[in-house]
Amino acid sequence: MGKAIVISGTPGVGKTLVATLLASKLGLSYLNLSDLVVRESLYVGVDEARGSFVVDEERLVKRLTELLSESKSDVIIDSHYGEIIPDELVKIIFVLRLNPVILYERLVSRGWSEEKVKENVEAEILGVCTYNAVNEHTESKVCEIDVTSKGVGEVVEEILSILNNIRKCEVWVDWLSQELPQDFITKLLSTSY
Repeated sequence: MGKAIVISGTPGVGKTLVATLLASKLGLSYLNLSDLVVRESLYVGVDEARGSFVVDEERLVKRLTELLSESKSDVIIDSHYGEIIPDELVKIIFVLRLNPVILYERLVSRGWSEEKVKENVEAEILGVCTYNAVNEHTESKVCEIDVTSKGVGEVVEEILSILNNIRKCEVWVDWLSQELPQDFITKLLSTSY
């Protein structure tokens, strides 16, 4: 039975690029959780306001359990809601973190709505993905990687150094303790819907 090596983080931090390169370097299977949900109709409805599917957690967990039990090796799983995977199926979870100012610019450049940009940037500032991972998994399995100003290859090398016990797995990113530019804060707070 394989275990999940989860690449998590707020939308826009680079999970898919990192996860696919990591899977390639390790010779492991890659699974995008959102694609699985859509492909196998593992949802109960659509959240019209957010333009996203409402995941059927029970069915998704059952399907993940099946997939991992059928796998002869670990599987790289890409998801911003990686905490949904039961702890016993998770080997380790990497939460990618990106400076909120850069994330804001990245999401705006993708043409996302103001509401969706603000929601995701606020989630990054508050560390929502890390919080959820720590609440659902053994804390020693949760590692943060600050991807700010790093290339995909560099991020994958950091992950490999943790997997190979060269570097320590830890939760350490705190955007709230850093001084964010005033114009960015003003822009974020003045966004209207």
